[in-house]
Amino acid sequence: MKINQTKMGNSECFSDDYLFQQIQNGHYEAMNLFFNRYYTPLCRFGMTYESNSCLVEEKVADIFIQLWTNRNILDKIKNPKSYIYVIVKNSLKTVRKSEQFYQQIDEEKTINYMFSPSREQEIIENEQKEMNTTLIREILDIIPKKSRHAFELSRIDGLKYKEIAEILNVTPKTVENHIALALKYISKALESYKKKGLLNSI
Repeated sequence: MKINQTKMGNSECFSDDYLFQQIQNGHYEAMNLFFNRYYTPLCRFGMTYESNSCLVEEKVADIFIQLWTNRNILDKIKNPKSYIYVIVKNSLKTVRKSEQFYQQIDEEKTINYMFSPSREQEIIENEQKEMNTTLIREILDIIPKKSRHAFELSRIDGLKYKEIAEILNVTPKTVENHIALALKYISKALESYKKKGLLNSI
């Protein structure tokens, strides 16, 4: 299947390996597909190393430019996803780390202040969701940084333990332990919030 015969919306049918192969062959459409697939997750990931979102976005964009410029060596890359995450990590790890990670959650949401009686139930539901989002952020903030990092890479970005281990330069067992610890913190916090009646359905 040729990339130029498929719409952008169907990009999931192409594997990372296939896109890397097409990028190496000079197909810019493949570069666009790979960029659209990973730009936002990489920016979110980069926020764990640098709090300046503009700087993170610039660095991530630069990495894609470098990827295109050095496309002739992409056949040497065994795991494109791990590779691109490690590049972002190495690019930002010398910069001051930040506690801000979830500042981009629901950033695409806009709040309509022109309330009407017909939207009353929707407004109530939105307020409940916002309350839950705030509580979830509080829960994540109490998780030790390394465990939270591994947990988010697994549950948010969908990376496998082996991929996370490569990115964080630890063993898969260490990743497993970090995620287990994160789940323990989350479970305890959720139970506490439920007993206090603070959680609605998440």
